[in-house]
Amino acid sequence: MNLSCKLKELFPNISNIVNQPLTEDLVGSFFPANSTRFAHMKQAARTAERIARQTGLNKKQADKLITAALFHDIGYSEKLGQTGFHPLDGAAFLAHVGAQEEVIEAVLWHSSTQRDIYFYPEIENIYKNFPDPSENNHTLKGVSYCDFRTSPVGQSFSFGQRISEFKKRPGASKYAQETAKWTLPKARATQAAYVKAISNQQQTSLPWIFCDIDSTLIYPGQTINTATTEALCRYVEAGGKMSLITGKHLISIRDFLRESGMEGPHSGVNGSMIIKDDHLTSYGPTVENYKAIEDILIAEGIHYATYVAGGIWTRSPLTEAEIDSYKFVGEILPQPGTTPDKGGIFKVLTFSHKNDRKRCAFVRDLAAKQGLACVRTADGFLEICPQAHGKHAAAMHIMNEAGWSDLNSISIGDSENDLTMFGVTGLSAAVANATEDVLPAADLHIPSCIDNGVAQLLDALVDSAKDGSWEIPSKWLAQY
Repeated sequence: MNLSCKLKELFPNISNIVNQPLTEDLVGSFFPANSTRFAHMKQAARTAERIARQTGLNKKQADKLITAALFHDIGYSEKLGQTGFHPLDGAAFLAHVGAQEEVIEAVLWHSSTQRDIYFYPEIENIYKNFPDPSENNHTLKGVSYCDFRTSPVGQSFSFGQRISEFKKRPGASKYAQETAKWTLPKARATQAAYVKAISNQQQTSLPWIFCDIDSTLIYPGQTINTATTEALCRYVEAGGKMSLITGKHLISIRDFLRESGMEGPHSGVNGSMIIKDDHLTSYGPTVENYKAIEDILIAEGIHYATYVAGGIWTRSPLTEAEIDSYKFVGEILPQPGTTPDKGGIFKVLTFSHKNDRKRCAFVRDLAAKQGLACVRTADGFLEICPQAHGKHAAAMHIMNEAGWSDLNSISIGDSENDLTMFGVTGLSAAVANATEDVLPAADLHIPSCIDNGVAQLLDALVDSAKDGSWEIPSKWLAQY
């Protein structure tokens, strides 16, 4: 008896729906409007679409993977709950609506199910009716990968970001650690297989690197050293692509880009500007209500600097220390006066040191009330930016414009504004000096900026690509 028949035998009344098209609308009919669970499932399916397209799956296999990812948590619906164990309830539903066996098995066993059933004796007894999951079920492996790379509310996450989220759940610390310990090796094996498949499909031996500058590639106040310069040249000569992606204004690094000869494209102001062939363009949404934000900050005595295409402006009487902090990171200095709004406002940087918790809380609350994002880019800088925009948006845009498989990529950073980039690229890396919220989010923990961590990673990637496909450097895999 196949899996579908066994599930229908065990759960004969789970649904009156028979042979329905397995569409997004069908999933949505089982959840409330604006359901975060539904958002999670849709994002998992979008990741599955990326995998299918970039690994070269045929239509039949692609449809299986995307369908399984879209329906993997359907068992959470209150309309379908039979046992309270969502993989089982979801698989039973799919059996009734005529899903393919491989899809049903993928949902039945996805992610940490094999481990989880041992905590529920009654569920474990039911699972004894089914054969163990097939090692050849690539749909199951793919769904588990997509699930692990999607947040509960539908954001694209790295493995580390997902594990960090598990650990933040009330009372879930030990469970999260055990789940990660069980699930992570399988997910990483799938990730490694995708790296090879995508690299071969695209016929590129190295990934596209998106690298932060300050405290990642170059230590603030210093110039790029010989070891890093040589590693960059070697990487590009071997066929790799490299884009710098920084929170600084592109005017500040234009001369450096010209001198380095790095082709790019590159991005600045947290994804709001792109430079290609020495031509600067704006990209993405802007901060519409910047004037009100500036007025509130001035009233609170919080100094700020507002970024526009032509430079940086402020009405605040910046202190010598604040001006020195800009000089230290090589940023152009803010001009005094009213912010010109031609071309839009990219961000409002506030001088809010991380140790001033009251000020930081005020700035973050102000951003939230205005429907904007707020990210830290350095110990003394807390920035108000457009919602749902950031370095990740620029990285994806750059790859899309180049016709590049976006999962064939690695992002490298050290600060909060690098986290969205970690979620969308194929792999993520944090230098050892990264902040305490960034290190746990990265797939790779590479040596520090001072120890030329980026250069070491680039060299390792080139050395690994001798057979036409790069490999994930296992010596730096994060131990969560």
